[in-house]
Parts: sequence; C-alpha cells; structure tokens
Amino acid sequence: MNFSARMLVNYIKEGRGQGHGTEYKPWLQISRRKIPSGGNINLRNLPILGRYGHFLSRNEVNLAIWLLWLGASDLREQFPLWPFSHPHPIYGHPAVAGRQLPRSRGTLAIARDLGIDHGWFPGGCIPYIATTDFMLTVLTDEGPLLVAIAAKPCAIVEKQIAAKQRVKERLALELAYAMELGIHWHPMSDGSLPLPLRENLELALPCALLPEKLDQSCLIDDFYTGLIDDLNAGEPLGVARMRSTQRCRIDIPSGLALFLHGLWTRRLPIDLRAPLVLSQPAQLTDFTWADEAAETIFRGHRHG
Repeated sequence: MNFSARMLVNYIKEGRGQGHGTEYKPWLQISRRKIPSGGNINLRNLPILGRYGHFLSRNEVNLAIWLLWLGASDLREQFPLWPFSHPHPIYGHPAVAGRQLPRSRGTLAIARDLGIDHGWFPGGCIPYIATTDFMLTVLTDEGPLLVAIAAKPCAIVEKQIAAKQRVKERLALELAYAMELGIHWHPMSDGSLPLPLRENLELALPCALLPEKLDQSCLIDDFYTGLIDDLNAGEPLGVARMRSTQRCRIDIPSGLALFLHGLWTRRLPIDLRAPLVLSQPAQLTDFTWADEAAETIFRGHRHG
C-alpha cells in the first residue's frame, strides 16, 4: 500500500477508526466501485447498527452477524490499534462519561517489548497502523465490556496448519494490546458455525429492526403467541407462520418480516442450527447453547 503523511492526516480528519455505533467509521474502508464481482470483500448493511459494515472476507461477514446476534451492542470492524499513546478504545462511549480510563502506550512500545518488528509503510517514516478485525462493545450490569476479535481462517484458529511467522507476530501484538487495557481477545473463524446457522442468521439480519408500521406490542405478542403454540404442537413451519399471519390480519410480507424478526430476537424458540424447512415442524431450542457461546466469547468464560 502506498501511504503518505497526507493520506494519514486525511483519514484521521475523515474520522476513520473513531466513534461508536452509527457514527463509527472503519480505518480500512471498501469503495462500492472497487468491490470485485464474486469476491470475498463485502459492504454489508447492518440495520441493527444503523450503518454499512466494511468486511474483507466472507469469514468476517459470518462472524460479525453471529456476534451481533449473540448480543454485542456495537461492532467496530477494521479497528485501528494506533502506534503511539492514545485513549482507551471505549473512550467517548456514553456509558463511560466522566470515568477515568487507562491509555494505551501504542503498538510501537508494545512491539518493542515483545521483540517484534512493528513495521512501517514504504518509505520508512510512517509506522504501520495495525488493526483488529472487530472491536466489540457488550453492555453489562457492571458497564460496557470490550472484546477484540481476530477473524482468521479456520485452519489457523484450530491450529491445523502453522501460521506464518508474521501472522503470529501480528496476533501476539493484538493480544498484548488487548491485555494491557483489560480487553478480552479471541481468534475466531466461522468454521465453528454450522452452515444452516450462518444462512439463517443472514436471512434474519435485515429484519433485526422492525418497520414502524409493525412495531406494535399487541400485534407482535399476538403473532408470536399463536405461532409458538403451533410450533409446540408440531405443525409444519410454513403452516404455523401462515396461520399467525392470517390470525393477525396482516399481509404476507409483513408476516415474513415478523417471523424473521422473531428469529433474530429469539422470540421464536426455533433452533437456527438446523435448516428451516417450511413443510416440516421446526426444531425447537431453549438457546442454552447460544447463551454459553456468548459467555465464552464476551466474558472469556469456558463451559464443559
């Protein structure tokens, strides 16, 4: 990458790598004009965050949707780990207003302590801007919790193949950066997610938020109550969905939107790890498996 001091200043002025939620702008961004047809680079609408996400691989897309469904309140992709001393990554979040936060020493100092070559952009005067694939914010009773995710190929995460030395150094730098600031850090791959789960979550994502005309508690409660009764009675999924649509006297697209919203919000006890077959009863779940996954990823706890 050809990088100049002027580009660095312009990126920072644009607000790249800064902000939270809807206001966040990734450090690395994808231009709509440069998205290759059939490629892995994705510019994906994330209605639950109110903005588009910039993802450099299909692996990142799948993991981002999964982590948002598990309960991350914010996901900042292509998040920069600045080389010089800088504020804590949660700085500026409303939940920490007025709180004293530790600063990061910056990746140059961390790399020096680790004995790692930090890296510089061509020309040797601008230090490389390392990034972590996702910086998650999880809201808890104790306050916001940060989790950094390195989205890597399954073979590397599961250690089926040895990562190249430079990849190992980058991961070590990310881990050390996170540990100094009390941030949980995980290398992850979508290889651990069943294909039906990936497909079902992507299907539900556009309806994570309901259109205003459907956002009525009485309508929503009636729709889901009847649908859940039919699911528990073993009715085929398609039949149960249509009955609730007709019972609530709404059109078919609205019924589909409510159904998908129920999948995203877990109002419907349907196991998304199994294919959704309209002609068959749905597999049901209490979502214990999802709660355990969230506990492991967000709080660093292990089960089993």
